[in-house]
Amino acid sequence: MKRVGCQPAVNLKRSKDDEKDPIQVYCRLRPVSANVESPCVKVISDTEIQIYCPPNERGISREGQFSYKKIFTEYETQDMVFQDLGLPLVEQLLLGKSSLLFAYGISGSGKSYTMTGNQEDGGIVSRCFDVVFSSIKDFQARRFTFKPDKLNGYDVNSIEDAMMFQAEDFKNNVKNPSKTFKKREADINTPRVPFNYKVTDIDQDVAYSVFISYVEIYHNYVYDLLEDVSDGEIRRNSKIIREDSNGNMYVHGVNEQEVFNPGEAFELLRKGQLRKRTASTFLNMDSSRSHTVFTIRVVQAPLDVDGVNVIQDKKYTAVSQLSLVDLAGSERADKAKTTGQRLQEAGGINNSLSNLKQCLKILYENQSSSNLRNIAEKIPYRTSRLTHLFKSFFEGSGSIRMLICINPISEYAELLPVLQFGEMSGSVKVKRTTPLRMDIGLTPGRRKIVDMQSVNRIPCVFEEEPITPLDNKIKDNTKETCLTFLNLGPPLPELDVDDILDAEKRQELINVLEQRIKKKDELREVLINQSNEIRAEMVFLECNYANSKQEINSLQILRDQDTNKVKQYQNKAFLLENEMASLKRKLESLDSENKRLKSDLNAKENMLNQVSVDKDLLKQRYNTKIIKKQEQLSREFKDKWKVQENEFEAKLQDKKRKLKHIKNIAESIESLPSHFSRRTIKRTISDESLNKPEHVVNIKPSESKQIEHTQMTLRHLRSRRSKSCDPQERWIEHKPPAPIPLQTVMQPKMKKRKSVTKLTDAKTVTNNGASKYCLMTQGADEQGIPEAKLYKADIIQTMGGGAQIVFNDVETLKQDSPLGCSPVRNRIQAYNNEIRAHAGGSDDLNSRCYAIQGGNTPVSRK
Repeated sequence: MKRVGCQPAVNLKRSKDDEKDPIQVYCRLRPVSANVESPCVKVISDTEIQIYCPPNERGISREGQFSYKKIFTEYETQDMVFQDLGLPLVEQLLLGKSSLLFAYGISGSGKSYTMTGNQEDGGIVSRCFDVVFSSIKDFQARRFTFKPDKLNGYDVNSIEDAMMFQAEDFKNNVKNPSKTFKKREADINTPRVPFNYKVTDIDQDVAYSVFISYVEIYHNYVYDLLEDVSDGEIRRNSKIIREDSNGNMYVHGVNEQEVFNPGEAFELLRKGQLRKRTASTFLNMDSSRSHTVFTIRVVQAPLDVDGVNVIQDKKYTAVSQLSLVDLAGSERADKAKTTGQRLQEAGGINNSLSNLKQCLKILYENQSSSNLRNIAEKIPYRTSRLTHLFKSFFEGSGSIRMLICINPISEYAELLPVLQFGEMSGSVKVKRTTPLRMDIGLTPGRRKIVDMQSVNRIPCVFEEEPITPLDNKIKDNTKETCLTFLNLGPPLPELDVDDILDAEKRQELINVLEQRIKKKDELREVLINQSNEIRAEMVFLECNYANSKQEINSLQILRDQDTNKVKQYQNKAFLLENEMASLKRKLESLDSENKRLKSDLNAKENMLNQVSVDKDLLKQRYNTKIIKKQEQLSREFKDKWKVQENEFEAKLQDKKRKLKHIKNIAESIESLPSHFSRRTIKRTISDESLNKPEHVVNIKPSESKQIEHTQMTLRHLRSRRSKSCDPQERWIEHKPPAPIPLQTVMQPKMKKRKSVTKLTDAKTVTNNGASKYCLMTQGADEQGIPEAKLYKADIIQTMGGGAQIVFNDVETLKQDSPLGCSPVRNRIQAYNNEIRAHAGGSDDLNSRCYAIQGGNTPVSRK
């Protein structure tokens, strides 16, 4: 007994390292009811799909377009999906190449139905059974010829060992009848519909055996769904994932069942489905709570020279597998309404799916052209059991295909990450592996020769029947005709019992028998030659028959392909008709909308014409009103002008009266005695006396003594100091860089101030809370006398955060020499001299009156 493991390095011939194939990604839309329209999904072509988000409250809409290997619409059946997606993988499986297919999507998108199907319409898994067993039906090995060794390998047994293991298995089944799986009544009443297809391009000089295993990954633990447990027993022992000597990952200790027909395989599939963990959620009544992996393994070994027994040399044995993965759907807790245990299950599912996305993303980034110069990032396969199990496939041990299942009525936010992951996965490349035809130097077609010999074997010697006495009713001519036809030599002489004792007759009998024996030998040679010729002709006819059968099968395949194309074209025609009908409806709606818009446009044009007419009328009215208003304003202005002119005339007369009154007072003052000085005069002229002409008193020289005792002294005239600075206001004092100290009596007095010499930033004005601004300039006047000017202004804050400075006053500080001729000082001195002299000179009376008033000074304040 020889042992052989799963050795892809033996049964597969690797191509060059730079030859890689991308992961082929397919997309399938779940059928929806006819009265429900898809708000998000639109199929553009066989390879492109578009999703879009309806406008939100702000009127913003989003859309995305994705491309895949092929897109299956809701009108394509399970049969069409399998022919494009699963059938090439089965052909690779029979040729010795491993493959991986997994279905991905959100919960309720149709993944489990696509993979397993039901009794009437089988999925990808059951159709794989039908194709595999219909293809290797005549080339299957005896049961227990290959036996798993629990280390991802197989033991090759002889015929005697296989019969012994078969007897032991029969005894175990008799002792433990509970392990046999019973069919349900519903399955008996609804027989399964098989898929009729056969792969003809396989090696017929090879013995095949099929093994299946079924596991699930629940909460990141691996459980065997085909484990021999009693009804109601909880599977607590999880399996571990190991790596064999050839670098392939496998589930250690998993139960691999050998099957010989699709019925046995389907029963084991249904047995595992009943044990699989499912639950009901708000989105799906039968939601898968775990990832399931169904593996089909085909073990093949060549026949010996005789074409009967299997060669027990492990280097000639090949093992290929097809892993069909049904991933649990990702779901949101708020939509699925999951709590408690179901919420924990959803969290574990989402974590494993996110780790799968991360592994493929890192693999894509490592293969991208932008990352060639950088160090490749380590891929976290071991983070999840799902990615750890298929690590060898991602590293190039077989081809990978992905099926993206979507529900057209799902929301845009749920479909977008699924479609993005599918498109990104299509850019990931894995190493290409090509199947290897095993050539051990033996004659091809040896199994067929053995089968033909067992069916068409012809005996080489005819045995003669014992001779009986002829009936009297048989005629002599009939006997002669039969003898001439057989031509077995001379007839036997008629002898009695007594004739045997006669030597002559006995010798005659011997001669006849020798002649007949000689003739019989000649006939035997002729018969052997004719049988060989007939055998050669039959072999030739068998070869022609096999070739014709292959041609017929190829023609049938072409016919089926043409039939599928016709169905696809019919579906496309149906889709195009529906689209054309929808476009017609849209065109009609657009025509009606165009008519409505035209009518609205005409109505708006009429309204605009009416508005223009009303505008012209209103313009005419306003023009007439403006003309009338202008005339009215001009009249009012003239009236106001006359009133103001009268008022100014009255004020002028009043001023003249006041000046006359002051003149009288000045004349009276001139008559005062000389010993009256400016400091002893206490009488003041009030505004009331100026405003009342009837109280004017003319002072005469004879009454000077009485005035001295009765009237108040006149105030001494001095230069007025500025009191415009409020002590509570905050000032910004802008001085020159090198100011000259002021020696004047009057000094700028600002208690709350900030002195600056340079003002470049507006924040200096706005951030200090100042409300007043003072700019000091120093220079000389026209006569060369130094002077300082203070420009005062208000600071007004603006809406933009800045400030505006509005100048409203100017003060001038001037200092003269004592020998200078200041006009104010001259006026004051002249006035004092006049007081002392008690008489007037030739000066102008109006200037003296102006000095006495001490009001508005013609020059700036000093």
